[in-house]
Amino acid sequence: MKRREFIKAGAGAFAIAAAGRVFGAAAPSERVRVAIMGCHAKGRGFQVMQRAAGTPGCEVAVVCDVDARAREEAAAKILELTGKKPDMAADVRKVLERADIDALICCAPDHWHAWAAVAAMKAGKAIYVEKPCTFCAAECEVLERVQKETGAVFEMGSQRRSSPVFVQAVKAVQDGAIGEVHFARCWNQNRRPPIGKGSVAPVPEWLDWDLWQGPAPREAFHDNYVHYNWHWFKTWGTGECPNNATHFVDLARWAMGLDYPERTVSLGARGYHDDDWQWYDMQTCTWQFPGKNFITWEGQCAAKYPGSSPLTDWAGCILLGSKGNLHFGPAAVTHYDLDGKIVKKWDSSAAAGSSQVHSLTDPTRLADVSHMANFVEAVRAKDPSLATQQVASSVRSTMMVHLGNIASQTGEAVKTDPVTGRLLPGSAGAEFWGRKYEKGWELV
Repeated sequence: MKRREFIKAGAGAFAIAAAGRVFGAAAPSERVRVAIMGCHAKGRGFQVMQRAAGTPGCEVAVVCDVDARAREEAAAKILELTGKKPDMAADVRKVLERADIDALICCAPDHWHAWAAVAAMKAGKAIYVEKPCTFCAAECEVLERVQKETGAVFEMGSQRRSSPVFVQAVKAVQDGAIGEVHFARCWNQNRRPPIGKGSVAPVPEWLDWDLWQGPAPREAFHDNYVHYNWHWFKTWGTGECPNNATHFVDLARWAMGLDYPERTVSLGARGYHDDDWQWYDMQTCTWQFPGKNFITWEGQCAAKYPGSSPLTDWAGCILLGSKGNLHFGPAAVTHYDLDGKIVKKWDSSAAAGSSQVHSLTDPTRLADVSHMANFVEAVRAKDPSLATQQVASSVRSTMMVHLGNIASQTGEAVKTDPVTGRLLPGSAGAEFWGRKYEKGWELV
């Protein structure tokens, strides 16, 4: 995408988020009815569900989860928030058959993301899908093709795309505030506890284990799989890089106006604990783009840097410019000159004094508010171009993190076409490009 297209998409957040905040109670004919897929309190779905319920003109009509306890808890929360109890369902396929549902919000595990998004779009629904929007590189192309065929409204959960704080900061970069930018450093760090060594166990009576696996190949249930540890198993999760790097490499790619990389290198290992964790707890990735542009990401799952400098935030991104630097932090953006002095800081005061904006920059809390308002407005208008994180941009940022994992697994540089994102002939990585599906669940 060209820089002007990025700015055009991001700038829409101002008008759309504002419209969402003042829209008021919608008439029944204008109300957007959504179904939430994956609403367990230990996952993102319970948070996103509440943001949807609080969005003017949006009704959470169905809560869908393979965990009976999660369905009941989610339905009770929506009743508490809105005074109306939603329908409950276990099977998203049945939900998508309903003519009274306008959109699906998918917060299920990663192995479901592309499958649910494609099924929703083919069923005539809009789709909001958490990051990463696909489970593997091959699904990126399918997702973009189906969206073009159906014209469906598509949004990925990159909440900062709808935050005036980040939109203004990105515009400043693209207007030359820090000069030429050829390098961005991104990171994520936390101390996740070990997951132990699980054992085959009876499937709990409250869980539909077969449906939980959905499009993934069938495996026996183990007592350390659900509800969060699936992230670290390669059958269902994609590891910390797609889980968290997606947010900040997306900011870097957006600000620098980049498309697909041409070369990706990465190293990763599980070093700190002896358990069933299959992905990495430490990983570095470097993506090289045309024009001598680079983005790096460092991920730490089991250790953290000490101190209180910007570089010790739990996550972030720093753009290095010829005239200064820009630091994207979890809750604010700061412009420094070449001597390290603060030139400007974007925070809650950057959006006309809105008392909500400071929280909106935190993706695990209220960052969803303006992003969900943006999605609902796009669905109501039946206009995919209103979404601030459309399918093309979502796929490009998601492809980056998949390429990082592919490069780590091959131990070689992965070379891709910077226009199409496809593997170049002879490049390493073909064996990790796609995935296996359970028979009958293939994605086409």
